[in-house]
Amino acid sequence: MDVDADTRRAIQAATVGELAWIDPAGRPHARPVTPLLLTDKPAVAFPYAQASLARRVAAAPVAALVVSDDRLTGRSWHPAVLAGPPRLIEDRDGAEFSERLLTQELRKYPPARALIDSPLLRREHWWYLPRLIVVLDVVSATSVGARAGGSGEVLAVAGDHGLHVDTVNRDGDGNGTIRLTSLADHPPATGPAVLLGHDFSAPDLERWTHWITRGRLTEGQLSVEQAPARTALAPPLSLWQRLTRQRRLARQCRQAIDDVAVR
Repeated sequence: MDVDADTRRAIQAATVGELAWIDPAGRPHARPVTPLLLTDKPAVAFPYAQASLARRVAAAPVAALVVSDDRLTGRSWHPAVLAGPPRLIEDRDGAEFSERLLTQELRKYPPARALIDSPLLRREHWWYLPRLIVVLDVVSATSVGARAGGSGEVLAVAGDHGLHVDTVNRDGDGNGTIRLTSLADHPPATGPAVLLGHDFSAPDLERWTHWITRGRLTEGQLSVEQAPARTALAPPLSLWQRLTRQRRLARQCRQAIDDVAVR
């Protein structure tokens, strides 16, 4: 299925998105991501520090890219869910990413500018260019309610008919259950479910915190099996913490690239 021009523009106009998928065991997962387009197909470009995550997503029978957060968006943005089987492009030298996705990432994800915003930086931080690019071959495109100002959460359910994705508000918590209401008045699905919430510092995205709630959804009510310890944006980082984070990222990327090279 070709993604229509309006939906492509919506992805181009979105700064942040959410990726949902069902693993081979039928368990739903979700993470916030930077939404990109590769030859008019929705894509996510994982650095090699996230190689394990990228391979898990690519192994899923179905995945969905969601653009639901209206913060930092352009005029052509609108909320949407694009679903289909994922496939993996292992871009070990970073050529595909550099040629076709780098400009998008620099525009949408400001922390990348400190690493790859010039030829000199790209030579110094060469380890950030190789990517595992997960591309969705879209088979369905549906609408969801906008999460205005980042409110609400993204719901992913492994239902009887596959992956069901929606945006929801919590109507109330109590006794281990959460009542959920669709922001677009969609009927609720039934099955194992995950709720994804996330927040970020704007406009720099230096801090980007997500939290996950797991359980089973029945008639719009989530029976909680796993709740997050924190549901708020992490505090600002000190200079030392920022340097430590970058060194950790570099070490993890290099190690994962080396692991691939010796296979």
